[in-house]
Amino acid sequence: MLKRLLSALTGIKESPAPAAQTPVPAKPASPAQEELITVYDGYGRELQITRSDWREKMLQPNLQLKWDKPDELYTVIVSALNDGFATDLLPAAERLLAIDPIPERSHTIHGIVLMKNGKLDAAEATLREGMRKVGETGTLLTNLAKLHAERGDEARSHEILWQAVQADPNQDNGLLWWAAIQQERDGEAGYLQALRTAAALPGSWRAQLWLARFHLEHGEADLARALYAEVLAGGQYDSSALMMISGDLGNNGQVSLILELVGPAFDEKKHDPMAGLNLLRACQHLGKVDEGEAMLGRLYALGFAPIKQHLDQFAQAFQEMRKQAAQGTPIDPDALKVTTLAITQPIWHYGLRNADWLFAQKPEGAPEVGFFALSKMPDGSARAESQREDDLGRYTRAIPLYLAEAAHYWSDYAASTYIFVVEGGGPVVTSGETDGSDLFDIVPPTMKVFVTGELGCSGEGESAIWQISLSLWNCATRRRQATESGHATTAELSALVLELEQRLLARIGLKREQPLDDFYRHPTAEVLTPYLTELGQAFMLTLLANKHMPKSVLWGERAMLDWPLNMALHWPSVDVPKLMYLSGLGKAFDYGSDVLPEYRERSLLLLRDAQQANSPAAKLAPLIWKIFAMTDELDAHRKALPADSSPSYRAWLERIIDVAS
Repeated sequence: MLKRLLSALTGIKESPAPAAQTPVPAKPASPAQEELITVYDGYGRELQITRSDWREKMLQPNLQLKWDKPDELYTVIVSALNDGFATDLLPAAERLLAIDPIPERSHTIHGIVLMKNGKLDAAEATLREGMRKVGETGTLLTNLAKLHAERGDEARSHEILWQAVQADPNQDNGLLWWAAIQQERDGEAGYLQALRTAAALPGSWRAQLWLARFHLEHGEADLARALYAEVLAGGQYDSSALMMISGDLGNNGQVSLILELVGPAFDEKKHDPMAGLNLLRACQHLGKVDEGEAMLGRLYALGFAPIKQHLDQFAQAFQEMRKQAAQGTPIDPDALKVTTLAITQPIWHYGLRNADWLFAQKPEGAPEVGFFALSKMPDGSARAESQREDDLGRYTRAIPLYLAEAAHYWSDYAASTYIFVVEGGGPVVTSGETDGSDLFDIVPPTMKVFVTGELGCSGEGESAIWQISLSLWNCATRRRQATESGHATTAELSALVLELEQRLLARIGLKREQPLDDFYRHPTAEVLTPYLTELGQAFMLTLLANKHMPKSVLWGERAMLDWPLNMALHWPSVDVPKLMYLSGLGKAFDYGSDVLPEYRERSLLLLRDAQQANSPAAKLAPLIWKIFAMTDELDAHRKALPADSSPSYRAWLERIIDVAS
């Protein structure tokens, strides 16, 4: 299956090469494979379309889009050649010939397209015209040799090919073709002698890489290492060399040499990103998490869609490695400063600069209901310790955050969530049932009822059994009013939470038939598991944005920022994940995230899609413009603001504009 990425899909441009080379023939594909081409959209997702759709909807429009841009037109032509669309490229190749400031490149690609269409005389004419302009370069000569081979003139073809190797010993197609000819004649000895002969030519480095591969495959790592050191010290290799070096080292069990030799030389802005992926594999194999995550940051910053899914997998792997290595640190509870945070709106409303014009507000004086973070059911461990967030800890906060959200949207109560945190350290998970009698004097006097509870888990993975017990406390009687509980497997946990939600809403009353905001949709059991994860992660970002804990303790930041975006893409008709994503970006902006620039193009694409879908997320565009320093768009929006815009919106927009960058 072919995998292509066009700039029309992502806005990413390939660096123009000095000259085209004869495309490497692809292996024959099965008929089923020939029907589909894999492409990537602006979010980095793989999409499959038929060849005819690709030709009509992608290739031809993209050629016209790049018609006056030689570098970009060249890139599209080369991609289309590799995908087997030579018959569609004659006009584009002729156009490139007319506008390209690099004659070698344009005459070469024109000659290749003509050859692919069986026009050998015309191909020879354009190749020789290129030589008259720039000389007998390795690329032009190699393609002229290919032309004579097409005509069946083997002797003339081999003669010209050797001239090509002498002119440019690093021209990959010419070098390997010539070495293959020597191998046919004299076997392995002929192949090696051909590479050694080419390696002795001035400026040669590619033949050394192929010799190094031979040595690696024959257990001669020291000889290969010496050749690699020579090439890397010379600094004349091209963007693909490090990918070959790292791949060959990895395939032959020399993983540590990847980091030693390739790591210092790799520049993600100049070299093939696949070499970066090989460096990540080496870091994972050797357990070097810090180095791996540093490389991840460099590669994510490229915004290169075809590798994003691979980067996400490495990010998850490194996070899991940290989780496995993490150990709880004993702490002195008496030395901690514990405070209670009151979350008075759905957690994803935060980070949007108090966009109260977007969300319906509960009337002043509305009765209040509170939800306290769940405690952990006793498991025999009494030691207080600091540790990484796990599923149980996240759910002790996510479940009450969700129940408060449900009360906010489906009842006439004003709902709040109360969570204990250690200043500078993060949230607290208490052990044992919370006695509501101790809370009556600390909740607001307007509170009518509040909910406490316990959460427990025994076992691991899909076979784990979860237990939830919730208590409803009446502030007027100062007594426990009701208890709702249940147990479920991991797969059934979402259904249990939804069931407990309905029981509690029935207990507290004042139920609404329609949600407070028209766009809000009740999560289903399928949605709720990732939804709860997002609520827990959104709370952690809220702590960071409000300086309740330092950025240095943040773990898996990209996963947190990506999570609601992936939800939005998976459930495109639902608006809340889009708002969750923008909320996360707002919080990341507040705590000064270093990874925010990576999200610019995806965020603008999400806004465009939201506008087309008439989603409320589109109305938050000024926040995104501020986050990504798009001052022209922000200023133009403020100047064009209709006279009848609400005061609350105008105040919000001023908050957006005035916030420090």
